[in-house]
Formats: sequence, structure tokens, C-alpha cells
Amino acid sequence: MNSRAPVEPVGNGLGLTRSVRAPGHRTRILVVDRDPSALAVVRSILRSQDWEVITAKNAAEALTKARLEGPDAVISEYTLPDMSGVDLCQTLRQRSETAAVPILILSASAGVGERVASLRAGASDYLVKPPEAQELIARLRAALELRKEKVAFVVVVLGTKGGVGASSLSVNVALALRQETRRGVVLVDASQSISAADIMLNLQSTSSFTHLLARIDELEPGDFEAILTPHSSGLQVLVQEQGMEGIGPDQLRKVVLALRRLREFVVVDAGLALDHNTEVLLDIADRVLLVLTPEITALRGARHFLERSRQLGLSRERILLILNRYPQRGGLQRRDIEAALGLVMQATIPDDEKLMTYTINRGIPAVIGHRRSDIARQVTGVAKTLIQASRDQ
Repeated sequence: MNSRAPVEPVGNGLGLTRSVRAPGHRTRILVVDRDPSALAVVRSILRSQDWEVITAKNAAEALTKARLEGPDAVISEYTLPDMSGVDLCQTLRQRSETAAVPILILSASAGVGERVASLRAGASDYLVKPPEAQELIARLRAALELRKEKVAFVVVVLGTKGGVGASSLSVNVALALRQETRRGVVLVDASQSISAADIMLNLQSTSSFTHLLARIDELEPGDFEAILTPHSSGLQVLVQEQGMEGIGPDQLRKVVLALRRLREFVVVDAGLALDHNTEVLLDIADRVLLVLTPEITALRGARHFLERSRQLGLSRERILLILNRYPQRGGLQRRDIEAALGLVMQATIPDDEKLMTYTINRGIPAVIGHRRSDIARQVTGVAKTLIQASRDQ
């Protein structure tokens, strides 16, 4: 079967094959142009590759968005209303967070002078406007490949209803990722309700970060180091006892993007509410662990999530179903759940209430205190799948 999607006209009218939505991190491109029609051409070309497009109409706006949005690359017009594309390029190169970001300059001029000035300022490449679609994509892909900067692999854990064990899975998966890779892993308790991660890990949160939200636009990624609570395993945790209530989507996005530049893995316990905060997390997520139990109510929640995620453009390749507390007496069968959802389970976590209660009360998760248990082995298997996915992206 041919997996290529139909050819659609994009950009300057040339037909491009719309790429199949690839699982994993979505490339984010900041496009800076004062001309709305020119910006629309470039945006259409980039979106044909399933790249996320951020736009700015001048250099000041571009500098702000480069800091807050963490783009993977920048495409700028040579002539901007408040400074030249060359000056913008030089400024981006002077900032630590954008020093290595690929920058492509677009200009209506094919002259050698502008091209040389752009490259001397640190631009990765220079193209004449309007760009030919296939060439722009090829040049941008080459620049991204040369950069070879690895950002964290983001895993969002979401429960289909309350009480399915999403928080417990978040904690154990984060610990398993740490054990299997010995790399930097951050666990973010992003639930709106009272936090659970600190209890499950027997942690005392070192500080609140609510006071930082008022000036979050000014923070550098390194500023978040001081508010991460260390665990004896090497895992670091961002948690507040009162939960994330009062933290809006834009603030949450900035927090996760900052953490993504600090560590190799970011695991986010999103709770169960499919609200605007969750939608932001889904946009950033490389993989979503959707946790359900063998009950009708949990199944209905899963179906609702899959329908909503489809509307949001989240590909099913990025969703991993986790069936927790299975099997149960009188519970639904795995094959029936898979048939109803149209997805195969990534893992089934055994129903061992006694062990889970014991580990939570002691603050020693199963993957640490009971590594040979069936629960720990299944969770470690999920972690290994995530590790492989991070290497493949």
C-alpha cells in the first residue's frame, strides 16, 4: 500500500507531497516577515511537512518569541521594520538559548553583498524570495541536521478518569527511565489537584515556583534548576503541594519548554482533565501514555480522549495505551478494549493493590523497592519503548 498522502498545492503553487505525520517531537520554526502574504507562503510550505510554525512581524517580536517558544530554527526576511535580518541574526547568535539555532535569511535580492553579510552574521543559509518550496525544505532540513542539538524527549501521562493510577505510573516510568539510561530525567506534577509525586517519592519540595510566574518571560532555562527537588535516584521533580492550580496554559508551556532544554527526558503527570493546559502538553509531547483500567467508565474516557486528540491533530502513533490493574474479576477483556478503541495496548500492569498501597505509603516506588515484581517489569518495558522512540526521532 502506498503510504504517501495526496499531492496538494502549497507555497508558491508547486505541488508538495504532504508528509505523513511522524511520531515524536514536532519541529518548531519561527518565521519573521512583515509581509503577511510572504509569511503565508512560507508557513504553507512548512506546514506541508507537519512542522509547527510560529510567526513574528518584526525583530522585537521575534526576539521575544525565540526566548519563550524555543524554536528549532528561524527563517527571517532580510529587511525588517525595526532592524535588519542581519542584526537580528547577530542578536540571536549572542543569546545562549539561540546561539546554535539554524537561521535562514530570505531576501528579494540575489546580490552577493546581502548573501555575504547574512552568512558573516551567522546565518546558516540564504535564499531569494519567494523561496522555491522543495529548496526551502531541503535547505532547512540540512541546517537542522547540522545542528544536531538534542532536546528532551517529553512524555505526558494522562488518566482517562480519576483513580486509574496515572500518577503512580508517571512516578515509576520516570524512575525507570533514570535507571535504564542514567541520564537526566525530570518529573513534572502538572495536575490541578493536590500533588501526589512528593508523597510517592517521600520528598519535601524544596521551594515553590509560583512566585516566579510573574516574571517567567525573563527566566533563563537555568533558573529552573533551583526549583527542582532532587530524589536519591538522581531523578529531579517539579512539584508543589497545592498542585498546579492557577497556572495557565502559556505559563505551563514555558515551564516545560525550559525543562526540555535542561534534561534528556521530561515526564509530565497531566492528571485527568482534558483542558487547555492538557492541550498545551499534548502539543509538546513526543509520546502520550493514556492510562485506563478495565472498566466501562475508563473506556468511555479513553474514547473521548482519542476523539478530542484527533481534533487537535495528535497522531495516534504518539499515543501509547496502558491498561492498569489488569486483569480484574468482572472487568473488561483486553481484546474488547482494543477493539473498541482501535489501538493495541502497549502494556498491561498487573492488579496488585497490596503492593501498590505498600509502596505508596513507604514512599518507595515499585521499580526501586520491588524491581523483580511484575509491575516493575512491565513499567521498565514501557520505559525501554520510550527510550527507543527517543533514539529513533
